[in-house]
Amino acid sequence: MTRRVETVNSKVSVFSPDDPQPLGQRFWAVVRAKVIDELTGQPPLSAITIESDALHLVPRVASDGLVGLVGIPQQVFPALVSQKYDLMLKVKAQGYIPGKTSFSILQDTNFPGNFTPPQPADVALHREPTVIAGRVVRASGNTTKPLSGAVVRVTGIWRKPPPANLVIASSPPNLVSLHPRLYSGRGGAIAGQLELRNLQPILGDDKFLLDDVSEDANPIRLSNRQNLNLGNILLIDSDKPDIAEYIAIKTIAGAGTLTQPAVIMLDHPLLHAHRKNARIQKVNPQSLGPQKQFTQEALADDTCVFLNNVTGLTTGNQVKILGGPNTAEYHRVSLFSTISDAEGYYRLPPLSRVAQLKIRAQHGSLTPVQMEFRPDYTLHENRLDFILR
Repeated sequence: MTRRVETVNSKVSVFSPDDPQPLGQRFWAVVRAKVIDELTGQPPLSAITIESDALHLVPRVASDGLVGLVGIPQQVFPALVSQKYDLMLKVKAQGYIPGKTSFSILQDTNFPGNFTPPQPADVALHREPTVIAGRVVRASGNTTKPLSGAVVRVTGIWRKPPPANLVIASSPPNLVSLHPRLYSGRGGAIAGQLELRNLQPILGDDKFLLDDVSEDANPIRLSNRQNLNLGNILLIDSDKPDIAEYIAIKTIAGAGTLTQPAVIMLDHPLLHAHRKNARIQKVNPQSLGPQKQFTQEALADDTCVFLNNVTGLTTGNQVKILGGPNTAEYHRVSLFSTISDAEGYYRLPPLSRVAQLKIRAQHGSLTPVQMEFRPDYTLHENRLDFILR
């Protein structure tokens, strides 16, 4: 850089600064994002952490949900002159399922003299599910009695919290709760699709897990591979509905005889841990039922999915979910309608991604009660009781 003369306190000096560093050799916020709660549009109140698959970039978390990755571009993208780079940012916050977003650092023939970071992105996190449960009773004089057989169902939903000073009509409750959660995201350019496809277990040909397996395990070892073929659907831990999973077979490897142990690669890693000797059953897909379209993009680990309608679906049905580049997956589905038991207690399936609901309880000739309820997602279970007269 050109020398210049500087005068300080009547003393004249010749100043020769270093040449400025090229942009690609400076310290940059290479990736920037804002983390928000999809229900409120505001930053999560819980602590945020971020992860990335990029080397030589350091994660940074600031206030108001601002996050990013910082580093020196020439160290991170040494060949940017001739190629682009793709990197992933994974965001975690307590009470939310992890969110991911991708960034592309475009090829630049003037690099490292020039560098332009990608535009900041919003990462909308989805809430971990909660459950709404309670009791339905009938007023009887100055006391109440448990009301068995009352129908409790969601009749309307608001995806965003409605403002206090405006009347905003609810939307139809066209959502279902899945068990287990989604194995992979659905949506984007190709909308997700749900098809009713009940899966009937085949009795008398049970397999058993040979090892304890953790969540995310894949492959698994089975006691034998008799009558198993690629594409067959397995019901894993069929004796335990709370952790049972339906997953198709991707590959089979094992000894020369069908009755010896086999290694099974599944289409998706397990979502639950399973104990040694857990029962595995092959299932027989029944005829195809109603087909529904996703109306909202869904992420891996989401519990609730939003559909164009829920006509023809019943709690306890099994469904096939497909769409996009990810392999098809199978789930048990639940609707947001239930009946109180002998003591008047009811329990709706796990709920997520809904800010406010309209819930109705009714029984025979008694006057129905309908309430608007805003669940607290920081609680594992929300209590809501009804008194009918």
